[in-house]
Amino acid sequence: MKTIRLLKMLERMPLFTENDISKITNKSQEYVRTLLYRLHKKGLIRRIEKGKYTVHEDEIIFASYIAKPSYLSLWTAFRHYNMTQQQPFSLFVMVPVARKAIKISNTEILFSKTVHMFGYKKEKYSDFNIFMAEREKAIIDAMLFRLPLQDILEAINEETDYEKLASYAKRVANISLIKRLGYILKMRTGKSYGLKAMDNNYIPLDYLGKKKGKKDSYWKLIINHDNKERT
Repeated sequence: MKTIRLLKMLERMPLFTENDISKITNKSQEYVRTLLYRLHKKGLIRRIEKGKYTVHEDEIIFASYIAKPSYLSLWTAFRHYNMTQQQPFSLFVMVPVARKAIKISNTEILFSKTVHMFGYKKEKYSDFNIFMAEREKAIIDAMLFRLPLQDILEAINEETDYEKLASYAKRVANISLIKRLGYILKMRTGKSYGLKAMDNNYIPLDYLGKKKGKKDSYWKLIINHDNKERT
């Protein structure tokens, strides 16, 4: 098979493996390894990690295919949905099994282990399907992984499905997260969507802030943040 034809076929794949090339070319593993080595040396393909390659320059196209299952979340999802004005320099991928970060060119792909592998979907991106957290799950992930509270407050906006957000919080069943989110939703909307404090231990609203402030006896929170968006 001619190189040009092979590369055209590979353009339709987010990433590919040695086995994929073997099936396409109907050649031996030894032949495939030599072929991949030569294509990589010429700069025609990019090596993602051992046995995995791509022809694409945009890491978002293949990041959620490196590990299966996986999905993009945290800052990457916030940026994708315009839930933040910040431009992250890394890609954030949620996975069920811990993995080391990968650096490709100037982009670092960070893998965050989670047991909560739900709340994500296929999103169309540059003619490819990628796996991306839903808006509401990205917020839940952000709270679990302790992104700055101010950024989370900004991400909760008029496009947020509050019912879904609360249901995801219940599904995760993190007591501290439920307290914080319940308080935020009550202050924002006047409703707590079935969320309530599940113990009597006081925790700070802002987990990155000082443990000083007025106590909210209903939510068992130390209010150390004003729950307002930046202006």
